[in-house]
Amino acid sequence: MLYYIREVQEEAGVQRTAGVKARDDVEAILDSAGGKAITVGISPEERKESGALKSLCQHIEIKNVWDKALSCVQKGDFLVVQFPIINHTVFFVGAVKKVIGRGARVILLIHDLEILRTAHRDDVSLKKKIRLNLEERSVLKAGSAVIAHNPNMREFLSQMGINKKKIVSLGIFDYLIPDFEDDFCSDNFTMDLPVIIAGALKPHKAKYAYELPKSCCFNLYGVGYEGEKQENVDYLGSFPPDRLPFEMQGSFGLVWDGESAETCSGVYGEYLRINNPHKTSLYLAAGMPVIIWKNAALAEFIEKHRCGITVSSLGEIGEVLKNMQKSEYDELKAGAEKMSAFLRSGHFTKLAVKKITETYRRTDK
Repeated sequence: MLYYIREVQEEAGVQRTAGVKARDDVEAILDSAGGKAITVGISPEERKESGALKSLCQHIEIKNVWDKALSCVQKGDFLVVQFPIINHTVFFVGAVKKVIGRGARVILLIHDLEILRTAHRDDVSLKKKIRLNLEERSVLKAGSAVIAHNPNMREFLSQMGINKKKIVSLGIFDYLIPDFEDDFCSDNFTMDLPVIIAGALKPHKAKYAYELPKSCCFNLYGVGYEGEKQENVDYLGSFPPDRLPFEMQGSFGLVWDGESAETCSGVYGEYLRINNPHKTSLYLAAGMPVIIWKNAALAEFIEKHRCGITVSSLGEIGEVLKNMQKSEYDELKAGAEKMSAFLRSGHFTKLAVKKITETYRRTDK
């Protein structure tokens, strides 16, 4: 049996999903592949911390919730856990080992590595950094298999001491879009329109968005934008993730992050060397080609599938677009539309899980 975890948070007797678009899509994809959900819920009261002893007891209580929820997973079963878990506990590694000890396999599908992101931020306490390192390293080493974003992340995990043979590269995140065929309009994406920036736009996360070059125009979508109105920059608000693909209008979707328009720098910028940004999947699933930092982990994927271009700095974009032929743009757009069909079908998630389950089934015979 293939099981997957669905994490929820319980508030005043009401459950609400603890997921976001990427996690919700993984659940939907695994469900369509015949997987069975295991719901894990933690109330806010169980998350309150007041002193070291109380905190320790809460971590133990949450570990017990996990043990009880996972008790149905038995020998020969596969369990997909979206990582890092939201209802966290430093003892989660014990729950993983207990499931594996019963003869089941635990597949950890990575969304983020906080040891590379949150743990590198100056505003995060030393205590939290230590906890993140303890939780993430121990669980990743204990899992039966790990689905990493790309070969760069696979190599990083290997250097961290995780057996490379048990790490599978996802390639790119899938992105489900309900009613796509009914609402899709190819004319929303043409080479004469502005470049799109979608995502979190708070200055601490996307400082580059406040230093955009004057050589081309930009349409911005997302929460937290604090910039003043500029002649070449239009902030067009935020939309739910299932609606955004139909609201965007532009030529390319920009995949950039960090503190500078010159290069991707700082904690979030450097993270692009390892991470698969979900916004890349948003753009491509919508049928729009991308512009991505040439040193990003996904740059090779974009070039291989001819669905976008790479640049070293945002200052290059204006000249590149000025010299681009319509035939070249049309080819990139066709590549994006081809990739869209894969992403909207859950292709990459299904393929990664299939590789792991089939490998174990062969070795278990």
